[in-house]
Amino acid sequence: MTPDAALTAMSAANLREARRDVDAAVTAWREAIEERLSDRVEYATLKGSAAKPWETPADYVPVVSDLDIHIGTLGGRPLFPQSREGFRYALDITRFIEERFLELRPDHLHIPRPQVVLMTEDRRDFLPEAPGEVVSLYGETALKPPEPVDSLRARDLAELRSLGPLLERLPEQVIDRVDLEYYRVLRMLCYVVSPSPVRVLSQSHPDPKHLWTLNRTRVIRLLEEYGYDELARSYVDYYASGWTAFHTGFRDNEAMRRLLMQAYVVLEACHDTVKEA
Repeated sequence: MTPDAALTAMSAANLREARRDVDAAVTAWREAIEERLSDRVEYATLKGSAAKPWETPADYVPVVSDLDIHIGTLGGRPLFPQSREGFRYALDITRFIEERFLELRPDHLHIPRPQVVLMTEDRRDFLPEAPGEVVSLYGETALKPPEPVDSLRARDLAELRSLGPLLERLPEQVIDRVDLEYYRVLRMLCYVVSPSPVRVLSQSHPDPKHLWTLNRTRVIRLLEEYGYDELARSYVDYYASGWTAFHTGFRDNEAMRRLLMQAYVVLEACHDTVKEA
């Protein structure tokens, strides 16, 4: 089955419901920041797959994909007091977000999984170069100076080469896992799998910055156009396996093993493109 055929075979209805869930979760997060964190947050943005248009189910998989929220605090201070009260307040905010989400989406398909990144000084590479690259949730988005294309390619190449040690460690990191422990491995891998094919394309595409604005459906088509057919197929299979695992509640061990295997195949194919370079 071709990548496009595999994607088309998956439920468009589920994707529509997932989008409604994401929109509700974004609203809940925006309200939480405005009402509970405005005294310490300078800006907050939404990035990644949740902020991009979806054409096929590869563009977003519940729980495998996340709400990539970047938060800059006033004066670079901690988001919460580093104390028991700070911990309790953080938990209270998760309750606020959950309750608000359920008000908006009582018949939800899923509760979107947030990934909050605090924008410390060492994470300035994560900042956008222009406001339109992200969705603003709160405040005025901080920007970084334009990065030279050669610098971006070099960073992507270094990330691809770093996949080698990760792949070497993975067998020992799954041998003692079962049931819910498989999900821990997935969390460790999903944020690495998603960008790796984009980094492969950035080594030869004339506009690497443009690649990072694309949803995964368009990345898959570019992989095919550039002759990375096997990588395109494994990328599709990974997200198809993700939908299967989601529908089992990530509790079917065989579905989880297939999903993790597909993650490995994607990473291996990406590493193979640079290990001889």
